[in-house]
Amino acid sequence: MVIHEDPPDKPTVSQVRLVPVSFEDPEFKSSFNQSFSLYVKYQMAIHQDPPDECGKTEFTRFLCNSPLEAGSLPDGPDCGYGSFHQQYWLDGKIIAVGVIDILPYCVSSVYLYYDPDYSFLSLGVYSALREIAFTRQLHQKSAPLSYYYMGFYIHSCPKMRYKGGYRPSDLLCPETYVWVPIEQCLPSLENSKYCRLNQDPEAVDEGRSKEPDRLRVFHKKAVLPYGVYKKQRKDAGEEATVLQYASLVGQQCSERMLLFRN
Repeated sequence: MVIHEDPPDKPTVSQVRLVPVSFEDPEFKSSFNQSFSLYVKYQMAIHQDPPDECGKTEFTRFLCNSPLEAGSLPDGPDCGYGSFHQQYWLDGKIIAVGVIDILPYCVSSVYLYYDPDYSFLSLGVYSALREIAFTRQLHQKSAPLSYYYMGFYIHSCPKMRYKGGYRPSDLLCPETYVWVPIEQCLPSLENSKYCRLNQDPEAVDEGRSKEPDRLRVFHKKAVLPYGVYKKQRKDAGEEATVLQYASLVGQQCSERMLLFRN
């Protein structure tokens, strides 16, 4: 699917193509070798990876095998949901690939690799702007899809600081799980690599696990509330593990997900 194409009167021919990550998709399959070769060139030049760490197996596991199932909704975007490669073509060849996930509420940027010969084009900046524009395009079709996630932000990492240049931007507080404008976060991040971003000292994670006994456990082919399961097991070590899980996923997710115990 071509999602952007330059006017025909330009001296070069450029396109942005959205390709589902699936070996059953003919466009993904036909461009796989070229995309893989570009990945190898990028990893070796930019990250100094040795050739034996850039094989097709590693590439497929890293950027092609996705836990997301492709799907669609009547009021969703025409491309559907799932994992995609956004390919940047110039004069008949791929010069960059942005790996993205399209979800009901957001476009999530996973990874970008590009031809180092075209570093002068600032393809990282350009791809982020194109993904922001693409998110706006999808929002016109599906109103709930209204956010663009750039992944982790590490303030002490120079290669990641560019993410803070797109405004407005928010960072997620690691303690209260609310979004905080990045302008409010930067002074704290200058002083400490890890910090609470929510400035309200009384604020807590509203989604924290309040009733762990309602957590759902999958045990011996049966789904049980944790309150029933723990009476059967009576294992203090087991209880500590389950309560840690509940604190990490929160109340809402703990009632939607199944924790497997054997």
